[in-house]
Amino acid sequence: MTDADERWKVSITYLHDDGPRETVIYIEEIAELQDIIEHGPDWNAMSDCRITLNGRSGPDGWTVEQLAAGY
Repeated sequence: MTDADERWKVSITYLHDDGPRETVIYIEEIAELQDIIEHGPDWNAMSDCRITLNGRSGPDGWTVEQLAAGY
């Protein structure tokens, strides 16, 4: 599987002596993030963590209600 195939893009920013550094990873399941954070740099140095959908499997712009109704 390539980064483009993974469902989620995660951008984690850690504070370093020379300033903030961002790490970007791609994961398929949100549950994977726990181990990544726990085994990465000390989470007390984390200043930001953003999780975004990496592409879509459904139609663009559709609402929760539309998708639940099976449109």
